[in-house]
Amino acid sequence: MIGVSVGRRFSAPAVYAAAWLPYLAVYVAVFLSSGVSQGSALRGALANVLPEALLGVLVVQAPRRLPWPDGRRGPFLARHTGLALAFSILSTAGKLGLFVLDRVLVEGSVAAPRLDLRVVPWQLFVSLLVYLTLAGVAYALANAERVRREAARAARAEALQAQAELAALRAQLNPHFLLNTLHSVLGLVAREPSAAEAALQRLGDLLHYALRVHRTRLDQVGLREEWDFVGSYLDLEKLRLGERLRVSLVADPEAFASVVPPFCLQPLVENSVRHAVAPRASGGCVTIEARCEAERVRLEVRDDGPGRTAADPDEGGLGLRLVEERLAVLYRGRAEFQAESPVDGGFRVTLSLPARGIPEEEE
Repeated sequence: MIGVSVGRRFSAPAVYAAAWLPYLAVYVAVFLSSGVSQGSALRGALANVLPEALLGVLVVQAPRRLPWPDGRRGPFLARHTGLALAFSILSTAGKLGLFVLDRVLVEGSVAAPRLDLRVVPWQLFVSLLVYLTLAGVAYALANAERVRREAARAARAEALQAQAELAALRAQLNPHFLLNTLHSVLGLVAREPSAAEAALQRLGDLLHYALRVHRTRLDQVGLREEWDFVGSYLDLEKLRLGERLRVSLVADPEAFASVVPPFCLQPLVENSVRHAVAPRASGGCVTIEARCEAERVRLEVRDDGPGRTAADPDEGGLGLRLVEERLAVLYRGRAEFQAESPVDGGFRVTLSLPARGIPEEEE
């Protein structure tokens, strides 16, 4: 942790050890100025620095075990107060122990050394300052790393969002899609003007949703919005495919309280329409389901088409990859994405997401 911002050619233990050298040098200088020999000055400095350096290894791990809280800080500060006192007491005891050991090993004296008890409060205070310095540096570096990770995650999410939006907009604004839709609407104008009006309204809703998400850079929307967006898309595809496109929409009512990333369903549905329904004279069925599972929402899109074949394992390509990558970035491992061809045929994509939306960044 102490070396998170240092170049990769330096290991964290080496950086940590090097950080203690100036502190050690100060002690050596103090002892030399008091008239002791160089050997005694070095041993005395090590006796004062070594206990704090060894215990400090635990202190710099504090951000991992005691993350900086976003809310109440009382319990957090109370724990660190206790840890600081324990650090000071143990460090001071270690220094005194090394002092005694030095007399036994170097001077050959086994008699109890004379200690100036006035030194003890000073050593406790110094150790307390060392603890605060180590903890402060560790948390500063941890927060800097957290900001860096968050910035990288946001940049990656923004890039993937832009790609997902572009893919969705490209699908909706695709000339073939628009021409087919408008051609179908023109065919309805004379014989079913109300149906033509409804189709144009659907097209407007679809484009409005896509452009709104693009303009406001939303990372998440209510599942109901994404569900209605998919419904508008399928209604327009039905104008072109007619009875060949059969649709089943099944959702738990409570699932609509969930929030999901925009365009997490539409590319999956478009994939099924394009590969399982449109190429076949008999068409096919696309089923979309939304289920609540504890604190998660499970979304499934499946079709009864030929499925993914061994010869073409990446059928469906860009849209599916964008959804998978974007979920991985936004949810940082908390989202599940599974695409498979069941043994009974067809193709199925399943998403399992935290129902409350994208989790906050954690240490």
